[in-house]
Amino acid sequence: MKTLIKYIKPYKWLVALAFLLAIINQIFSLFDPMLVGKIIDLFANHPKHFDVNKTLARTENEFIFGSTAYHGLLFFIVLLIGTAMMSRIAKAFQDYTVNVIIQKFGASIFTTGLQHSMQLPFQDFEDQRSGETLSILTKVRTDTEKFIAYFINVFLSIIISVVFVSVYAYKLHWSIVPIYMGGSILIGFTTSLLSKKIKTIQKNIVKETTVLAGSTTESLRNIELVKSLGLTNEEIKRLNNNTYKILGLELRKVKSFRTLNFIQGTLINFLRQIITFTLLWLIFRDVLTTGQFISLQFYSFFIFGPMQEIGNIILSYREAQASLAKFDELMQKTPEQKPLKPLTLGKIKTVCFDNITFKHTTAKYNALENISFTVNEGETIAFVGPSGSGKSTLVKLLVGLYKPLQGNIIYNDINAHEIDYDELRMQIGFVTQDTNLFAGTIKENLLFVNPKATATELQEALNKASCKNLLARAEKGIDTVIGEGGLKLSGGEKQRVSIARALLRKPHLLIFDEATSAL
Repeated sequence: MKTLIKYIKPYKWLVALAFLLAIINQIFSLFDPMLVGKIIDLFANHPKHFDVNKTLARTENEFIFGSTAYHGLLFFIVLLIGTAMMSRIAKAFQDYTVNVIIQKFGASIFTTGLQHSMQLPFQDFEDQRSGETLSILTKVRTDTEKFIAYFINVFLSIIISVVFVSVYAYKLHWSIVPIYMGGSILIGFTTSLLSKKIKTIQKNIVKETTVLAGSTTESLRNIELVKSLGLTNEEIKRLNNNTYKILGLELRKVKSFRTLNFIQGTLINFLRQIITFTLLWLIFRDVLTTGQFISLQFYSFFIFGPMQEIGNIILSYREAQASLAKFDELMQKTPEQKPLKPLTLGKIKTVCFDNITFKHTTAKYNALENISFTVNEGETIAFVGPSGSGKSTLVKLLVGLYKPLQGNIIYNDINAHEIDYDELRMQIGFVTQDTNLFAGTIKENLLFVNPKATATELQEALNKASCKNLLARAEKGIDTVIGEGGLKLSGGEKQRVSIARALLRKPHLLIFDEATSAL
C-alpha cells in the first residue's frame, strides 16, 4: 500500500478535510439515539409528571414548551432537527470531497503510469500483447478509487461510532464497553484472517484479466484476417477459454466472500444478543433506564450495521492490493536510458555502424552480426536480403528503438550513447513496414509530425507522395476522416499518406522500411 500512500499524498489536505467532515457527520448522527433516549425517559415514561417518582405534575403546555426548570418536548425536537441537518450538510460536503479526491487520485496514478509506459524501451512493448498495459492502468485506477471511497465513507464511520459509543457506554456502566470493543476487534481480526484467500484469488484474476485484454485487443485488431480465413468460431472459443478461466476464479472468490459474510453475520448477531442480555440485566439492577436501553440498542445498529460492510471493504482492499502489485511491476521496469549530459548532435551529416551485433531478448541466435557501414549526407543506400535477414531490425537500431549487443552506432562522429535520441528522431522521416495511421482526418495524420506545417506544405507533401487519386475521392479533401468510421484506404494509399507524413517533416535522414511494398 506504499504506492497508494505515495499517490494520495499530494491530496493530504483534501483527505484531512474528508476525515474531518466524516467525523462531524458521524458524531452529529450519533446524537440522534441519545436524544431519543432522553425523550423516552423524560416524556414517554411519565408524560404528566416532571420526575420519575411522579411527585411534580406537568401541564400540556409545560410538556410541549417546558418550564423555567425543565426543557419541553419541542426543545428536544429542535435538537433532533438541528443534529440531523448538521449531519446531512457535513455528509454532502464529505461526499463531494471524497469524489474530488478519488477523481484526482485516479487521474494522477493513470497518467503517471501511462507516462512511464511510454518511456519504456521499444522491446518491452514487443514482448507483451497490446492492451495489457491499458488493462493494468485501468484496473489499478478503478480498484484503488473504490477502496478509497469505502475507507473514508464506511470504515472511518465504523471507527468513529465505536469510539463514540464506547465513551457514552462507559459513562453508563463499564461492563458495556468490553462487549462493543471486544466484538469489533474480534470481527475485524476474523475478517482479515479469512480474506487472505481472497487476496490470492484476486491476484490470479488480475493476471488472467490482463491476458484476456491483450488477446481481445489482438483479435479485434486482426479481425480482417480472422474473418477472411473463416476462423471466427475458433477465435471465439480461444477467447472464451480465458473468459471461463476468469469466471472460475470469480466464482471461487464469491464462495470465499460469502463464507466470510456468513461467519461475520453470525458473529454480529451473536454480539447483538449478548449486548441485549447485558443491557436488560443492567435495567434489572437499576443501572440503566428504558431510554438508555433503547439508545444503546440503536447504537448497536450504528456499529454492527456498517460492520457488515467490512467484508466489502476487505474485498475492495484485496482487489486494490492485487492491482497495485501489478502496477508496481510495471513501474519498476527501467525506462529508456538517456545520458545525464547529452552532447549536441546538430544536423545529421554522417551515420556509421561499427561492427554491430544484435540479439532479440527472446531469441537464441543473433539477428545481426558484425555489421559495419557508413552513410554521408546526400547519399542513398539500400539494404537487400531475404525475409528475416534483419533489415527491419537494422532500421530499428538506426532510430534507437533497439540497442546493440556489441559495437557502436555513431552519428556525426558522436557515439549514440552520448546523444539524446529525441534530438536525433526529430530529424528523421520514418515510414515503417507496417503502415501506422491514426483514426482522424488526413490533415491530422500529417500534422502529427509537424503541427506547424502550412496548407501549402501539406499539399506539397501529398503531391510528392502521389496522393492525387486519394484526394480526388475524398469528399472533404484533407479534412476527410480516414480509418475507423471514415474513408477506407487501400494498402498502397496508406503507404502514400505515410510517405507524405515523413516528407512533411523535411527530415535530414529519410528511412523507408519496405515503404513501397504495396505500391
